[in-house]
Amino acid sequence: MSLKRAKRAAVAAATVLAFTAFGLGDARAGFVVKQFSCSTTPFGVNVDISGLGNTNVCIEGSANVNLNCACVGGGDNCPTDTKKQTTPTTISSGLSVEPKNGRVTTTFSLGFNPTDSLCTAPQCGSGQTTTLISWSIPTGGTDFDMCTTTAAAGQPCTCTETSELADATCGPTSDIVHAGKHGSCAALFP
Repeated sequence: MSLKRAKRAAVAAATVLAFTAFGLGDARAGFVVKQFSCSTTPFGVNVDISGLGNTNVCIEGSANVNLNCACVGGGDNCPTDTKKQTTPTTISSGLSVEPKNGRVTTTFSLGFNPTDSLCTAPQCGSGQTTTLISWSIPTGGTDFDMCTTTAAAGQPCTCTETSELADATCGPTSDIVHAGKHGSCAALFP
C-alpha cells in the first residue's frame, strides 16, 4: 500500500500542525493512534498509541536547521561589517519505545541543544569569538515518523514510508540565542 505524506507548515513557533498517515484513531493491525502531533518545542512530537500488545514502536525525526553564527567582540557587540555565516545542518534520531499495557504515551525530542559549539564558521579575529546568534527551521524543516519495530527498547531505529503508522511535520520556527548589545547581533540575521 502506498502512503502519501501530508505536509503543511505552521506560521509561528506556537502554531503547529500535525498529520497522520492513517488519521487519528485509525492505524493498521488494531493499532490506535490517538495523538501524533508537534509538541510546544520545535524539536519534539507528542505520542499516544494503543493496541500495541508487546510490539515496540520506533519514533524518529529529523530537522533541517539554519545556524546563524557571527564574530562577537569583547563588548558583546556585533558591528554591521562583522564576519557572519549561515550554515545549514540536519539533526536526526530515532528511538525504539516499549509499550506499557499495550500503550505508548510519551514526548519524543530530537535533543537539539543550541550552543556556540555548533558554530564552526566564521573564523574570527583576535578578541572576537564565534557565537551562535540564532537558529531557524524553514518550512517543512522538522519531520517525525512512527512505525512498529523489532529493535530493542531504548535502541536506535528507523522507519520506512511503507511501514509508517503516523507522521507529523512541524515548523517553521526560529529563536534568537544571543541578541548582543542593543540587539546588534540579532540585527545581522533579519
